[in-house]
Amino acid sequence: MSEHIHIEGTEATATSPEGQTATLSLEALLARIAPPRMDTCGAILPDGIKMILTRGSHTIWVYECPPRVHNFRWIAGDSPSPFGRGTKYRPVRIALPYLVVLAVFGPGPGGRQQLTGANECFFRNAPLKDPADPLLFPALLNCSRFIPEAGRPLSWICTQHLDFTSLLREEDPARRLVASFNALRHCLLETGFNLSSEHHAGEAGSWYSASRGVDPRINTVEAWQEASAQDPLFVLDVPWLPTGRSLAEVAERSFQNLGAHRTNYASAAALSRVIFNQTAVARPRHRLIQELLDELTQ
Repeated sequence: MSEHIHIEGTEATATSPEGQTATLSLEALLARIAPPRMDTCGAILPDGIKMILTRGSHTIWVYECPPRVHNFRWIAGDSPSPFGRGTKYRPVRIALPYLVVLAVFGPGPGGRQQLTGANECFFRNAPLKDPADPLLFPALLNCSRFIPEAGRPLSWICTQHLDFTSLLREEDPARRLVASFNALRHCLLETGFNLSSEHHAGEAGSWYSASRGVDPRINTVEAWQEASAQDPLFVLDVPWLPTGRSLAEVAERSFQNLGAHRTNYASAAALSRVIFNQTAVARPRHRLIQELLDELTQ
């Protein structure tokens, strides 16, 4: 008689050649043979990544940029177009408080991890120290709000013109994730800030437009520039609009919007689904990128 294991319900029972048996819960068994691990999967993380959260096949990189003065391309007051071709920009130097970006990755073609279209941006007046720390809405053009907000990002980073297909061509998973994050950060901070959020039917304006009344020092970009020149740290005293949610709550909300679920193999039925589903044709579960772009181009 050889050793064998019998799984029934939530328990696994091992039987030795001598006929002795021992029982362990399936959850405890899997925890011993495949314990959770902390691993960057070969990626050298970019500076500023404070936390990595994973739920099923989706992962969120939490990035924080400390307070600093940024050089931006901001739409000019006499721009002939509010966005797109023909938009006129001018350089501005404005201070920002702590900037928090949630870069959201999910399964793409063939199950390969790629940047999704569900990335979000927030402000804070202090550095992140705990997942329970609250987030504030960012007074930035190109960071969009949605009404109603249910099922949508709270502060969506406009990535309409980010080339997701090109990023997916990178075969190495670690390099693909890092390159995608760098492309997202470039898209947010180094391309032109315009009024696209204010003019697209699928969006309810930018968080800059919604925030202008919170402090006279940011009511116009000119006032913001002047205040930044006098005291770059004044932004830490501005009462930015609160989200009413913590970092953990925003991340949980993002996972729920994406349909990301915790992997739990604590029963025979759960293991059976893995076996039976191994030959199933993989289908993309996340279509937020296309949905957003469809709305933006209507």
